[in-house]
Amino acid sequence: MNTELLKTLVRLNDKWLRLIIIDESVPDGSREYQFLPRRLFFGVFILFCFVFFVFVLTLVFTPLGEWVYSSKGSHINKQIEQVISKLDILQDSLDIRDEQLGQIRSIIRLNTDTTLNLDERLQNLLLVQNEVALGGISRPSPLEVLNFSTQGLTSSSSLKSELIFPTAYPVDGTISRPFNTKEEHFGLDIAATDGEMIRALAEGTIVNINWTIANGYVISIQHTNGLLSVYKHCRTSYKREGDVVVKGDVIASVGNAGVQSTASHLHLEIWKDGLPQNPEIYLLK
Repeated sequence: MNTELLKTLVRLNDKWLRLIIIDESVPDGSREYQFLPRRLFFGVFILFCFVFFVFVLTLVFTPLGEWVYSSKGSHINKQIEQVISKLDILQDSLDIRDEQLGQIRSIIRLNTDTTLNLDERLQNLLLVQNEVALGGISRPSPLEVLNFSTQGLTSSSSLKSELIFPTAYPVDGTISRPFNTKEEHFGLDIAATDGEMIRALAEGTIVNINWTIANGYVISIQHTNGLLSVYKHCRTSYKREGDVVVKGDVIASVGNAGVQSTASHLHLEIWKDGLPQNPEIYLLK
């Protein structure tokens, strides 16, 4: 009914209309009014503008406007603070990642040869060997010689045995995110139980152990043939920088460490000559 009346008023916009109001409770209680629809529309428009103007003045010159503005502003400020906080965390993560990539490239570029630190035990070994040559004492066992000779290694370029790939996974678990350079995910995520032991992929030397806000404990192992393996989001580290490890040695434990970690897992990266490799190529299915 209201829609039909509105359509009629629009159609008869420029014509005078008569409005008759009949009051049945009063004899001859009818009243007539004449009006132009366009004047009616204009009056409604003027009334709306007046109300809107009064509303704006109320917001500008009364405490009500200040309260509305402050409540909206407070909400917006909180959102801005949250965005800024997330941006700061992201920037810190990017800075840490760039620093780690720089360290990895530096390690691969330098590729220092293995050297022996002539510590006290190695010097004792040399004395034993000299005395054996002179016939003074009995020759030590091969196991004793091995224990002496592996204590002072500082890098792995003189390890003569060839790396054997594919090899077993460094931890028991399930792949939760694959290697993807387009998403700048230069490694393989392996979901595992918190505290699960992480083992070295192959023999090498631990060249870097670092704890970061983004990735927790990060352990880097230099292998032969320009290979470098990196283990991130570790809860604990059982080795020190300069330690020599063999294939299968326990080096750390799985954790949910770092702001970039959402669950307990190991992030494994393999680099060759400064380029990221898909770890699945090097691992047994």
